[in-house]
Amino acid sequence: MTLTERRVGDVTILDLKGRLVFEDGDDVLRRAINGLVEQGRTKILLNLGGVTYMDSCGVGVLVQKYVSVRRKGGDVRLLHMTQRGRHLMGITKLLDVFQIFDSEADAIASYAGGRSGQ
Repeated sequence: MTLTERRVGDVTILDLKGRLVFEDGDDVLRRAINGLVEQGRTKILLNLGGVTYMDSCGVGVLVQKYVSVRRKGGDVRLLHMTQRGRHLMGITKLLDVFQIFDSEADAIASYAGGRSGQ
């Protein structure tokens, strides 16, 4: 998996491409988010539109990083989730946990509302 970082205001967007699976993309994402949190950048938007496959380990990393960022007063939100990704999140009841957006502009604007989660 490859990951590209960009910023829009105080929101950090991570564009993910490839497979978010055990021993491939999971560690890349974990390290990237840990680095952002260490820098105090806790408004994180994960663009999953380029993720071709996600296994249970990938879902686990999303949950783990969501919890750790929330403990630091921030939030991890999801953008462009694939149909399969939505299905996985539905099965695991995580659609009620994560804020998921189809529009990058809406996702960025959601951080300005003063809430850090649903």
